[in-house]
Amino acid sequence: MDRERLRRLVETLDRPLLALAGVSMVVYLVDLHNLLPWSAAVTKAITIAIDLVFLIDLIVKIVAYNSEYLQSPWFLIDLLSCLPLFDSIASDILPLRGMRFIRGFRILRIFRGLRVLRALKSVPAFEQVMNESRQDEHARRFHRAMNIGLIALTLFLMLALVIVRRKFEGDFRRGLELIARRPITSAQLEGLNASRARRSEDDVPRRVELDGVWTVVYFDASEVERRANEVEFFLILGMISSMLILMYIIAYHQLDVTQSQLRGLLTLSLPRRVADALVIDPEGYRAKSRGPATIAFMDFVGFSGVCATLAHDPDKLSMHLEGAMDRIVNVLRDHDMIIDKFIGDAIMSFRGGPLVEGGPEEHARRATASALAAAKALRDLNDLYFHHLKVGVASADDCLIGSFGTSARLSYTILGDAVNLAARLEPASAQCGTRNLFDEATFRLCGDQPEFIWRRWGRVHVAGRSEAVTVYEVFDAEELDGREFLDEFAAGLEAFERGDLDAARIQFLRADRMRSGGDPASLHYIGWCDRLISDGTEDWTSVFDAHK
Repeated sequence: MDRERLRRLVETLDRPLLALAGVSMVVYLVDLHNLLPWSAAVTKAITIAIDLVFLIDLIVKIVAYNSEYLQSPWFLIDLLSCLPLFDSIASDILPLRGMRFIRGFRILRIFRGLRVLRALKSVPAFEQVMNESRQDEHARRFHRAMNIGLIALTLFLMLALVIVRRKFEGDFRRGLELIARRPITSAQLEGLNASRARRSEDDVPRRVELDGVWTVVYFDASEVERRANEVEFFLILGMISSMLILMYIIAYHQLDVTQSQLRGLLTLSLPRRVADALVIDPEGYRAKSRGPATIAFMDFVGFSGVCATLAHDPDKLSMHLEGAMDRIVNVLRDHDMIIDKFIGDAIMSFRGGPLVEGGPEEHARRATASALAAAKALRDLNDLYFHHLKVGVASADDCLIGSFGTSARLSYTILGDAVNLAARLEPASAQCGTRNLFDEATFRLCGDQPEFIWRRWGRVHVAGRSEAVTVYEVFDAEELDGREFLDEFAAGLEAFERGDLDAARIQFLRADRMRSGGDPASLHYIGWCDRLISDGTEDWTSVFDAHK
């Protein structure tokens, strides 16, 4: 069998062997109280069979993994699990059975409980540390510390049981010395667990005055064994319980801490929702989905001019840009938008896919609300250089969402025609004299929401599209002072589209005067009307040709 097949076999048998170790420990604990329903010979046979299974497992792992396995803490755990075999062998060799240190080999059976530690392999973070133990110095120190801990635990258990057993034996022998100093009668022998004949090799002989005659009497030492077994039982039970509690802490508490740290690192380069999902399901990055989504592009107005102004002080530029972006990002997160990427001073976000709840209407509503809230947050920031945003938003029923890229680097993003449209509408908004532009699909999805006030701006031709798109501007219903200018603008747009430029110009002028601080969109159309009236309307259309 080749080494790769051996490794697969080892991995397959790891959990069954862990269960077998648990069974063997239960049998051993029950045997300490002599409660097994079968004979000692059957117990012996079962014990030897289990010992041989663990020995074969150790040998197979050495062959399959060589030094890689020998350098891991799993080798020490598996080796300790095989030590009880010495007790099984030595107890069957008559010349050795009478030797006290050989009988002490039964203590080695408590190390089968250390096999429980192999359950740590089910903790991904722990197994990763083990796999990297030959590459990372921190992991190697952790590896050495674990081995030292295992050896210390082994020595402690052996020493504790030896000390306890010797104490009980010492108490027993001191009791015999007291008995041997006074005369006893045959009637008292049974009460003293003694007999004139030797009943087992563990009986302790003592010369006593029995019925007035000095003779050798054999005292039953089983009480020492019973008391020692009780201590051993609770010591083993405590050891296994402590290891289970330790594994609980590692598997849950420590894993939660690691996940929090990992989540913090992932959110530096991934959307928060994606980072949370990947921490829970690391393989989830492979999943892709199709469905409705709304995409938003946001960009700072006048960024190129700010860069020119602060070209001599890049640190100052970075400080102001990061402060403004931080405000926008917080707004997007508050509205449950997935932040896709940063493109210079622009932020791309979207809502849709399996990581968020809600249908297309909810996606569009949240994207629209985030666009208005982001603009307000930037105004409230009152930054010295960044005051306004350009926003482009588009929706579609069939977007592809998931991780895309190469095997070396992936990005969780969204693909589809709506992405390109939103990216084109963002710069077009500044050219059209608006703070934002939304496509008709987004308007239809949330145009009836009372929190939003919409106006149809007109039709725009953007790069990458053969046909013009109808676009809309949105206002916050609570912030908009006076809506009469919207009616005047709508009347002007209707006249403009039917070719009545003079009437359209008059309506746009009225809209501009009616809006506090003027209406940039109306001014845009006034200038357009002036050019058309001056140059003529031959081959004219009411579609605005936006440029990148």
